[in-house]
Amino acid sequence: MTKNIKTTCLINSFNYKDYVGEAIESALSQTHPFDEIIVVDDASTDGSSAILQELYGQSSNVKIIIHEQNQGQLAATTTGFLQSTGDIIFFLDADDIYHQQYLETALKIYNSNPICGFLSCHMENFKWNEDAYRGPKQSQISEYKKYTQDRGYSLIITIEEHLFVGNPMSGNSIRRNYLSKILPCTCIDDYRMWADNCIVFGSSIFGARKFFVDLPFVGYRRHENNESNNSFYLDRFKFYQNQVATIRLFTFWIGKMNLDISQISRLAPYEFKTIDYPTWELFFIYLKIMLRNPSSVPFVPQWRLSKLHGLSMMLKHMITRHKRSSLLSN
Repeated sequence: MTKNIKTTCLINSFNYKDYVGEAIESALSQTHPFDEIIVVDDASTDGSSAILQELYGQSSNVKIIIHEQNQGQLAATTTGFLQSTGDIIFFLDADDIYHQQYLETALKIYNSNPICGFLSCHMENFKWNEDAYRGPKQSQISEYKKYTQDRGYSLIITIEEHLFVGNPMSGNSIRRNYLSKILPCTCIDDYRMWADNCIVFGSSIFGARKFFVDLPFVGYRRHENNESNNSFYLDRFKFYQNQVATIRLFTFWIGKMNLDISQISRLAPYEFKTIDYPTWELFFIYLKIMLRNPSSVPFVPQWRLSKLHGLSMMLKHMITRHKRSSLLSN
């Protein structure tokens, strides 16, 4: 049984009249119902605002908010969050859908892991005109613990490497106490279309312990509009501007937390050890962070050998966790 945690589903929509109804229905169809579903229409021009009002304007389960002017995804998410009351906030883009047992399973993970501040799940791609979203098998859902990973803390790797420890918007949820540190955000103009960057990076920097369930509880719809957005990464000017905006945002958050980056980065081996089953790729990233920091690794007996000790700690953690993983899989 899940404990009495209040949940909110935030749906943001702009010109998605063909999909937003399906997204809302997937949130309404959960085996464990959301306490509130908030839909923010960001001044759509395709008639979807009127459709939302007609279908859900009188609903006691769905709250519709309509922006008078288009402000972007992050602003829409912020509007919804400021109107919400949930202890845990789930996100859903208007063109994506939830599996009906997503919330029920996510709450089991949150309840059994009070240290979990942020949870992401696997997302299954499906094409709007070809494939159907299938989702996880019932046998997999019953054994969800086997697919749940503790990803630990990610402050250092986020600041040093800009590593994105999470998923696109619809695959993430977060406890309110962490999201309230991120939103409202000073970067709304920089991140009009990239709310997930703000929330995923922010949750890492503000110290959320992250978990991941490797089951496709979210259907990520591929269609002409969101596929065209991928051209952003092909535009070298926009990509550069995004990276500058990210550095500016990190600098603001780091100042807000009064962090000394050079001192925090010394803890790279210790952050690595918070990850339950790290990959070798992560091992080498953390090793690189440790080696390029001119300061010694703290809390070791001989500071001259501190980095050798840090390497030893990380290797021991890798070997121990992988041995345990092999035993559990047999």
